[in-house]
Amino acid sequence: MEQGTKYSVIVVCLNAGQRLCETVKSILGQTYRNFEVVIKDGGSTDGSVEALASAYQDSRIHVHRQKDNGIYDAMNKGVGLAGGDYIHFLNAGDTYHDDQVIESTVTWIEKTGADIVYGDIEYLYPDGSRERRNYDGKCGRQIYYLTGDCINHQAMFVKRQLFAADLFDISLKICADRDWMMKKSRAGAVLQAMGFPVCVYSYDGVSVLQKDVYKKEAAFCMKKHYPLGYPVFAVFEFMRNNRVFAGLLHG
Repeated sequence: MEQGTKYSVIVVCLNAGQRLCETVKSILGQTYRNFEVVIKDGGSTDGSVEALASAYQDSRIHVHRQKDNGIYDAMNKGVGLAGGDYIHFLNAGDTYHDDQVIESTVTWIEKTGADIVYGDIEYLYPDGSRERRNYDGKCGRQIYYLTGDCINHQAMFVKRQLFAADLFDISLKICADRDWMMKKSRAGAVLQAMGFPVCVYSYDGVSVLQKDVYKKEAAFCMKKHYPLGYPVFAVFEFMRNNRVFAGLLHG
């Protein structure tokens, strides 16, 4: 395969410990080679960045250490440092599902020309169990947001040009990626489901631990972008808070 298209894999981290090396190892193991790894570190003091430098001497790794105002500010700074045609975000602790993820993604992008391509993710829970989350073609439609759901940002490869007009809103602490996706969907961005797993997602992040903030920001995004659809969203939220209905929705 001619490896002409360059990809930027952005890893934001702060005192990530061994998880940072695990994430970078999965990136460097990709069969597709034309990529860069942008490490946006918020000022770690745990030796994780030094351990990374000791473990890997690869010219494609670019480490930038600078304090930031939360994860979305770090992601914005990472975008500003990236030079690839497409961008993919992996948080420290997340890994690629297998060594052909980027190569398979390139094939889909060349075939479809989509602005955003996305695959499935595999949740890795704190107890070590795993569960696959499938994102099919319906998830790329605007009506999907009315269910209160959205595509996980680790599942998406995004054309860098889409960030030229809009970065993530750092006033939002958990749902800035949801807000950004809604904005791009309304602007007509072309999304394409790939149908294969992209990453193993460490399911212990802020969005899990701060459910009240998550619910508040998700409702805010819906009212902002789809005010007429908010009643539908509210019905789904009611179902999520009911044990029986929540089980049906999860299925």
